[in-house]
Amino acid sequence: MPQAGLNIGSDYRFDVLTATGLLTLPTLLRFNKKKITNKLTVKPLNTLPIHLSFQEGGWEGTFEVSRADSTLDDYFAALEAAYYAGVNQPSGFIQETIQEIGGNISTYQLQGVVLYFDDAGDVEAEKNVIQKVSFLASTRIKLS
Repeated sequence: MPQAGLNIGSDYRFDVLTATGLLTLPTLLRFNKKKITNKLTVKPLNTLPIHLSFQEGGWEGTFEVSRADSTLDDYFAALEAAYYAGVNQPSGFIQETIQEIGGNISTYQLQGVVLYFDDAGDVEAEKNVIQKVSFLASTRIKLS
């Protein structure tokens, strides 16, 4: 639900769909995504700089989960076992659903997603364990 005419984190829902099905993240704390672009500045001697942008890199991002169960550990253990068994690992999707200020729903899909288990979490007494995952995606399209 938006507040004061602004989107806030609770307006967003992220569904991670892997080759083995939906990866449920019940304690998603943070999600970050950004477009990968190749930026080039041409610096003519006789005029102002000219900036160019090439859409060739896809998308990248990260998300953090407060560990509440073995979901991420189990997924990446199975992925590692499949890798060493020579099993083909198709890419997945991340679907982003946003409750817009005016009440509409926007849905985007990151396609060709590959996940990386960057940090399985630091374990300390009386602190929650934060697990970190990064991803690369080929493209992001609008579904609705």
